[in-house]
Amino acid sequence: MMKHASTCVGIDLARRAKHKAVIVHNDDGRRRAPKRAWAFSHDLEGFEGLRDHILKQTGADSLEGVTVNVEPTGNVWESLAGFLAHHGAAVYFTRPDVVSQLRKVHSKFAKTDRIDARTLAAVPFSLPERLIPIVPVEARVRVLRNLSNQRHRLVQDATRWKNRFTAKLEAVWTPLLVLLKDEQRFCALARAFFDKFTDPRKVASYGRERFAKWCTKNAHANTSPDLANTLWQGALKAAELWNELEGTGAIQVDWETLEELLAQDMRIIRQLEKEIKRVDERIKQARNDVPECDVLEQLPGVAQVIAVTLASVLMPVHRFCTTKKCGAYTGFTSRKKATGQREIDGLRITKTGNRWLKRDLALAADTAMRKDPQLAAFAIRLLEAGKHYNKVRVAVGRKIALRAYSLLKRYAGGEIGVAYVWRDVQGNTITKQEAKATASQLWALHDADKK
Repeated sequence: MMKHASTCVGIDLARRAKHKAVIVHNDDGRRRAPKRAWAFSHDLEGFEGLRDHILKQTGADSLEGVTVNVEPTGNVWESLAGFLAHHGAAVYFTRPDVVSQLRKVHSKFAKTDRIDARTLAAVPFSLPERLIPIVPVEARVRVLRNLSNQRHRLVQDATRWKNRFTAKLEAVWTPLLVLLKDEQRFCALARAFFDKFTDPRKVASYGRERFAKWCTKNAHANTSPDLANTLWQGALKAAELWNELEGTGAIQVDWETLEELLAQDMRIIRQLEKEIKRVDERIKQARNDVPECDVLEQLPGVAQVIAVTLASVLMPVHRFCTTKKCGAYTGFTSRKKATGQREIDGLRITKTGNRWLKRDLALAADTAMRKDPQLAAFAIRLLEAGKHYNKVRVAVGRKIALRAYSLLKRYAGGEIGVAYVWRDVQGNTITKQEAKATASQLWALHDADKK
């Protein structure tokens, strides 16, 4: 259908300035030169002006048969796409990297809004396979998607602030940080420790018994009993180091300023964690309208957070006509390069795909390959072939995405009681407990062979 489009409109979107639109006609297989760019504003008046301008150029009564191609810029494209689709236009978008490469064909040494719009208008004629249809998303899925994205961003911000906090600690507490495990650095006792003690010599002045009582008072119920001793030993080593450094005048530290900066970072971390809890509560409510999340939780390695990510990103599932299309959408697919009769294998994966989806699929793969016999056998085969573990995670993550697509498609098709079926390496149906035991045996044999 796209190869026979008669009127195509390319729109270069802008966040602050006016949008630019270029109209290209195709009469009897001959493409006419595009008109000059039409500028319109972000409001309803501008949208209606664009609609009237297109109708005037085409001489039609509606936008039926008009193809509109935009480059997704932020979220400003959504309102315009919805308006044009409501009036009958077929609205598509083209990936920014594709538009950038095509623009250089039109004009290598110049980049203007008109050139970008003209490039977008030419895509339906020259590369119709690069057009991605804009599919409306249900309100319930949109809410879950927005909440999931917000949670991912808050977690990312919290991680960054934790790294900044740790970087400040390294200037003084390196002897202690070496002894602490990663998961212990921000536990309840460690937070109380760094809130109270900025100078390690203050810990040494407490004495062993008094410090042990303080740790008992501030420790969480699940705190490791060895953590208090680790904090004490690390503090003594740090105090010994700083007695030497400040005694010789090698380094001067403003302990009051350092304490203030650490306290500020910790307040920000705690506030971000409170916001994450609020979003989690909101996601729990929004999940009631998206029962597909419960279906996806049956997958190996997929828990509540990852199930929400899969549902919010992959839905609506009818966008993907095949599993291959869904696999390509995740970005967990290798690049293609061929010349003549020869294809080059082993290339890196593409940079496309949702970054949150990629991250969660990789995390799910770590657990799934230890629980599912088929995924375990697949991962072991790749490892024995010399593949790096990160490549194995990508391959297993892609298989999890395809299985999620299969479950969602069955659910969307009206199947009642959609359930994930656990199978052994030969494909026979087994229970979840048997699957986990079989996977453990496979990994035990693999580890024995390595030794």
